[in-house]
Amino acid sequence: MIPRLAIRGALLAALLPFAAAAQEAPKDGEIFAALTGDWNGDGTQDAAMLVQNGADAADLVIYLGDPTFGLKREMAVERVVFSGQMGGQTPALESLSDSAFKLHSEQIGIGRTPWESAYSIAWRNGGFVVSGYSYRYYDRIDPEDTGTCDVNLLNGDYVMTRRGQTAKGSQDRRAFPLSTLHADWMPMICTGLFQ
Repeated sequence: MIPRLAIRGALLAALLPFAAAAQEAPKDGEIFAALTGDWNGDGTQDAAMLVQNGADAADLVIYLGDPTFGLKREMAVERVVFSGQMGGQTPALESLSDSAFKLHSEQIGIGRTPWESAYSIAWRNGGFVVSGYSYRYYDRIDPEDTGTCDVNLLNGDYVMTRRGQTAKGSQDRRAFPLSTLHADWMPMICTGLFQ
């Protein structure tokens, strides 16, 4: 009879190459996230993909579905979001509704102050717009030092909490075309988290 420890060791050795491959950071030009949905409501599936661009950023590429020709490229927003080379630094796409999805980014793998941010992207008036923004951080050493900022760019409303103090209101920035989004953009009101 083969000892259990030997079986476990053999299984671990066999699985290690697969585990290492699964943890590799995306390579330049590689698609590492995809999402589908009929965001423009025309009855055909559209698609969004994240493609690694260099060592620290990703492009967002969007395709609209065509009932005759399949997916047709609508736009590419280059280097729109941080995409690092370690665990806890990979952006993602998530569905929000029939007409919207979220572009999530994070740096939670290393450092004293992990953060997460998200852009809500919606189909409005014949095109994709950035319709919302959220940001969250915390301090690994000082548990009191936490902050969040959520902004609805469709109506301007925001909620910001820093060190347990919450402020609500309305700000001037409104939804804008996705094609003009650039990395590290945040509504001015959210910069209050860092003061």
